[in-house]
Amino acid sequence: MPVAATNSETAMQQVLDNLGSLPSATGAAELDLIFLRGIMESPIVRSLAKVQCSREAHERLEETKLEAVRDNNLELVQEILRDLAQLAEQSSTAAELAHILQEPHFQSLLETHDSVASKTYETPPPSPGLDPTFSNQPVPPDA
Repeated sequence: MPVAATNSETAMQQVLDNLGSLPSATGAAELDLIFLRGIMESPIVRSLAKVQCSREAHERLEETKLEAVRDNNLELVQEILRDLAQLAEQSSTAAELAHILQEPHFQSLLETHDSVASKTYETPPPSPGLDPTFSNQPVPPDA
């Protein structure tokens, strides 16, 4: 958002710079130009301009809908691992990549991504060692 603030400051400064070079033929009285300059140089007006630019940038960001490119990354990684199996014997880098792709945390990350991408949300089973009667209890405010 600093870019939006910079753009609003630049636009305000351009208007202020042009106020002094307005020809008298525009019909603007000197007193009116002084008044306008005073308003535009006001910290409140500058803050409002920054807020407006930030708000517009936020609205543009909200309009952008993000979607997953694919929802079968586990299958893709399995294909990659099959291709890497031959290279892993010859290259330590390929072996390291294969090891990383087989890590349980990486596999869980891919599973989570795929379930979110395909919008199939399931309630996970309760964690072992936790009493199921407490799983739906609200947490006290002082916890």
